[in-house]
Amino acid sequence: MKFITKLPVLIWVFLCLLVYSSVLISPEVFKYSGLVSVGIPFILLLNFIFLLISFVFKWKVGLVALLMVVIGWPFINVGLSFSGNDNLDQEGIKVLNYNVKWFSDAKKDNYNEAVKWLGEIDADIISFQEFYPGKGILNRIVEKGNYYVSIGKQKNTNAIFSKFPIINDGLLLEIDQFNNIRFADVVVKKDTIRVYGVHLQSMGIDPDKIQDSEGIKNEYDDIRSRFIFSSASRTEQINTLLDHVKECEYPVLVIGDFNDVPFSYNYFQLRKIFSNAFEKGGSGIGATFNNKIPYLRIDNQFYSSRFKLKSFKTINSVYFSDHFPLIGIYELSN
Repeated sequence: MKFITKLPVLIWVFLCLLVYSSVLISPEVFKYSGLVSVGIPFILLLNFIFLLISFVFKWKVGLVALLMVVIGWPFINVGLSFSGNDNLDQEGIKVLNYNVKWFSDAKKDNYNEAVKWLGEIDADIISFQEFYPGKGILNRIVEKGNYYVSIGKQKNTNAIFSKFPIINDGLLLEIDQFNNIRFADVVVKKDTIRVYGVHLQSMGIDPDKIQDSEGIKNEYDDIRSRFIFSSASRTEQINTLLDHVKECEYPVLVIGDFNDVPFSYNYFQLRKIFSNAFEKGGSGIGATFNNKIPYLRIDNQFYSSRFKLKSFKTINSVYFSDHFPLIGIYELSN
């Protein structure tokens, strides 16, 4: 009889541990890994609720909820940050990454507002995703900030701008892939650093179609298949990136649009090697997706141990795109 009463608790513990462990399993091995890991914040929230209720009613089961919160604490650190410094008026290497979606919300004034804003930010290094160089915007940005540029001539829309000389650059994936990884070796005073501007595989989901339960129901099969495909594709792309990083002797920045939430195998693979700027210096939940799916942080700045983060900020007051830009200020250590 006691076992029967404990069975729901045992099932809940098993479910929690199963969902937590999804970040350890590659989507290339278990295709639903990325889908399962999306449930991590909900599992954590439910355990917090169970814990609060147990305090009120003095349930012993609250100890189980507390244990599940403790085990899941690393995910809280990944998803929330409150100890950062967002003062961007500091000395250092100012780094901006921004999926601009072709500056779709700045076209109406011939990009004037966007170019003006970029001039005011005056970043030392910029990584753009979904950047289209037409209508003179490339030259305008270059002239405004006196930048060197690494940009493709084919379908790829990644671009890296640098106030420092670029001595080497290229793409990691096939040249005609829309989602790609661009790298540039940049000479900063006496040091050379490598910047990877990433735009990993997107799901291609239309947020307008999933704004209610009926829409989610109608689009469920399509969303599931897209999620599975894109999650595995990003794993493959990240493996290519990490193999490339192994051959690099320079300090490394990996910045851009990762199209993956922090609660995922792909994010944790990067986190094993690099520090994440939001985790070390961000504020709140750091949502970067400016659209009808709320609370998504899919844009990031990762950095290797030679860099010291001085400040970091998600600029959620800029609306030139369906993403928000990120700015970090770094210094190099010896």
